[in-house]
Amino acid sequence: MSTPTAQIPVLDSKTAYLKAVMYEGVTVLEGTATWCAQCKAIAPEVQKMASEFPDVHFFTYDVEQTPDIAHELGVSQMPTFSVFKDGDIQEGVTGAKVKELRKAVEGCL
Repeated sequence: MSTPTAQIPVLDSKTAYLKAVMYEGVTVLEGTATWCAQCKAIAPEVQKMASEFPDVHFFTYDVEQTPDIAHELGVSQMPTFSVFKDGDIQEGVTGAKVKELRKAVEGCL
């Protein structure tokens, strides 16, 4: 039986971002841009992780549409993953580095 693909919600405002990082447990935010080739390349892997770790909250946001979120997290390259645990930022992974992202997520579980 195949796992249904988890739909990763898009954060479209600072309010949505603040709500997302306040979840208990692990939350992963991915800063992307529509023109970012690396973002497109890693997207299937992020989808796979979202399905693999149902207790982890995955979110994505477009750094150009929500520059306040990108600024708050100090994002200057895409993709940038910010890993939170119980509302506190734990780790950041810059670039399409699947192994590093997986390690960061597993390290917070």
